[in-house]
Amino acid sequence: MPRLTGKCLCGDISFEANGDVPVMANCHCTDCRHSTGSAYATLMFVKESDVTLTGTPKTFQHKSDAGTTMTKSFCGDCGTPLFTQNSAREGMLGLRAGLIEEQAEFAPKVNVYVSSKMNATVLDDSLKAFEKMPG
Repeated sequence: MPRLTGKCLCGDISFEANGDVPVMANCHCTDCRHSTGSAYATLMFVKESDVTLTGTPKTFQHKSDAGTTMTKSFCGDCGTPLFTQNSAREGMLGLRAGLIEEQAEFAPKVNVYVSSKMNATVLDDSLKAFEKMPG
């Protein structure tokens, strides 16, 4: 995988990721919709150790429907959602795909939590879809 770079809207926080991206997904859960203000969150998961961060994001933690701790990282100045982490997937970081400068590198493979997607959201039938989070 090539180097991935991105930054928040104001530019105070930036990142570079070098490494594999084992999962690229659209998440339609209510928490992702609320935290992004969008119909779904589009994420690229990478090893946290493969990411170099410049700046210090603020964080917010909450419990998922499965009882795991979710940590949302965002810019404290402009409010841009940056990353998400799940305590059940230690060492992994979900990069918000809309921040990635290398747009051609993003190709989602799956839709998760389609049971809570917005009615107006049209799904790509060629992608796997799961009612909740798979295994």
